[in-house]
Amino acid sequence: MMTTMAPTSPPRSVQPAPQSGAARFWGAAVPIAAAVLSAVAVVVLWWVFVTTRSGQLLDDVAALGAAFGRDTLEPLLTPVLTIVSIPFVAAALIAAVALAVLQRRQSIAVGAVVLLGGANLTTQLLKAVLPRPDLDVTYALGNSLPSGHTTVAASVAATALLIAPHRLRGVVAVAGAVYASLTGLGTLVGGWHRPSDVVAAYLVVAAWYFLVEASRQFRSATPLPRGYRTAPPVNAAAVLGGLGLLSGVVAVAIGAWVLAELPAPGTVIMDPGSAGTTLAYAGGSLAVAATACLTMGSMLVMRPYERG
Repeated sequence: MMTTMAPTSPPRSVQPAPQSGAARFWGAAVPIAAAVLSAVAVVVLWWVFVTTRSGQLLDDVAALGAAFGRDTLEPLLTPVLTIVSIPFVAAALIAAVALAVLQRRQSIAVGAVVLLGGANLTTQLLKAVLPRPDLDVTYALGNSLPSGHTTVAASVAATALLIAPHRLRGVVAVAGAVYASLTGLGTLVGGWHRPSDVVAAYLVVAAWYFLVEASRQFRSATPLPRGYRTAPPVNAAAVLGGLGLLSGVVAVAIGAWVLAELPAPGTVIMDPGSAGTTLAYAGGSLAVAATACLTMGSMLVMRPYERG
């Protein structure tokens, strides 16, 4: 007697992959939206902290507060800043392209070039063309937004995340957030930049990363290879997101309090050693760490498909 076997679904490795069309559209739409949001955030940041009196005052007070603990922190963070150089960027680019080619991921190799070049050129262009009006507040008239050193560090971290294998992406994202944060904080401690300069640098890098991820969705009209699946939640992203949100909320609260308490420029709160400047500096540092965590966490979860 013949028996009928119940149909079974094929193993996941041979199941059809997501097709082009709707899957690819939504795969690209999300990073494109994230890139636009990041770019708009840079413009808003510049408008608030560079073109308004209150923004300039708050940013400068935070920068002046970096004098607190400088003797202790500067020797620790200066070595992080000295890493940033043209040879460092060139070495990072060569390594990224070589690793991507060895993995036979040509789109990643091209993306690494676009990400590193686009982010750093954009920062230098913005620093050259964005005006910084004299509102009788700022201690330095030259525009310094975005931070060049921070852009280099953040773009290298983002490129490492771009080329990292799926199993290492969480570790790379956390390490990249730490490195980018330390570089940004180092520029504050050294008196090179204001907090808004550093935050803007992270956003510039994020915008380019998201554009690269979006473009990779359109590199071919064929379906994604078999064995790909929707990217699962990543624990590291939750950690970075949680730390970023917590730090950001505290930073905003501190900034609001300091701004409300600020008297006219030239009074005691503008003294680099005053409690007001120290508190503003703490808020600015938290804003820097928050943005580094949130941008790296967003980059980590942005890739819509991963190999199963």
